[in-house]
Amino acid sequence: MQVMPWFATTFSTLLSRYMAKKLHHGLLLTGPKGIGKYQLALGLSNALLCKQPSINGPCEQCQSCHLRQAGNHPDFHVLESEKQLGVDKIREGIGKLSGTAQMGGNKVLLIPRADTMTEAAANALLKTLEEPTNNTFLLLITDSINKIMPTILSRCERQILSLPSVSESLNYLNAKGLEDASEALLAAYGYAPLRVEEALSGEEDISYRNFSDGMQALLAGDANLQVQTLANKWQDNAPQIALWCQQMAHDEYIKRQQAVDFERYEACVDAVRTLQHAGVNKSMVLFGLLKQFQR
Repeated sequence: MQVMPWFATTFSTLLSRYMAKKLHHGLLLTGPKGIGKYQLALGLSNALLCKQPSINGPCEQCQSCHLRQAGNHPDFHVLESEKQLGVDKIREGIGKLSGTAQMGGNKVLLIPRADTMTEAAANALLKTLEEPTNNTFLLLITDSINKIMPTILSRCERQILSLPSVSESLNYLNAKGLEDASEALLAAYGYAPLRVEEALSGEEDISYRNFSDGMQALLAGDANLQVQTLANKWQDNAPQIALWCQQMAHDEYIKRQQAVDFERYEACVDAVRTLQHAGVNKSMVLFGLLKQFQR
């Protein structure tokens, strides 16, 4: 898995600091979803485990690299869970870091979704972040830094990662053979190229194209398309649908300067906020929102 081209400079800078023995043992990579934070963390992990790394990455030739390529490096550990990351999982990971590195080099603990740690799990990780064992690096990743406990934030060095430029994203997507990629499609996915790649590869539950087709039918007053049917169909992806509706209303208001578009935009903002609460009836929220567009 390669580091994204737009993070090449960040990658080499981090490795330069590591080779100068100036890299912090606890790194928190934060930024929007779908920009390649995981690939950057993995590339960094690979270099930290390598016996002869350079600022370009691991050598790919040493025994340590061969073990990592085979997927069984004894000093590399990834902690993840489908839902919340509990205290037992964190303690298990910390236990693996406590001894001497089996390969005689570094030990790396990677937490791809650090924001899913429970409070107890985060507290269990604190001591290791404060007093790590020798040659230990902890790499945490999050799309939602506001969900990370302040005590964790204060003990990590933050690497705030930005969206790539539109041209960088389109070049990447075109190189992947995704000729349908456009700036409009990038905008629909928050200008995050890996989210567009996932959507065009058919790996997302709902694509912008499905949303666009559904809204066009709704706006055209298709008698066969009931608002409730659409709300039920899209409820599992309600937050994303509300954001797309918000973007659509915003674009229409900028274009036409009509009060109705601004009212729709405000309704979308309210819906996005409401959908952040647990237990909310997503179908009902979408029904109310879509009715705004139908009238």
